[in-house]
Amino acid sequence: MGVELATEAFGDDSGPQQPPILLMMRATASMLWWPDELCAKLAATGRIVIRYDNRDTGQSTTAPPGQPDYSLDDLAGDALAILDGYGIARAHLVGISLGGMLAQLVTLMRPERVARLTAIGSARFDEDDPTLPPMDPDLLEHFGGIATLDWSDRHAAVDFAV
Repeated sequence: MGVELATEAFGDDSGPQQPPILLMMRATASMLWWPDELCAKLAATGRIVIRYDNRDTGQSTTAPPGQPDYSLDDLAGDALAILDGYGIARAHLVGISLGGMLAQLVTLMRPERVARLTAIGSARFDEDDPTLPPMDPDLLEHFGGIATLDWSDRHAAVDFAV
């Protein structure tokens, strides 16, 4: 089955450009959590700015609830496929939470494709570095409930997101 990823680009690519920015959102949130104003202001600096929906968010391909048919490596590959789709060889990656982890993976997988990496509120991949704080256990517990959440219950889904 093919994967379809919803994207939106800001900016004008007709003039000299700064390196593009790929905005990578957290789990369970669509690209719309990157505010239009932020995207437009970044694009006004002479950049193409792209935001997108990860699988299982927004308008991108979805799997049955609680049964993802993809891995973190696949999600990192999606980011590279988006860059390829826009004809972008190298970009700044800006990710928040899961998006930051994916940006780290892309950087590890294909460092030549990454101009800079900005990870916001993300877990690290270097578990051996004691100077970096771990993810908050309460947050892990909260997201642990995602597998049993009844997504057809609008109130339960809203309560989970809030």
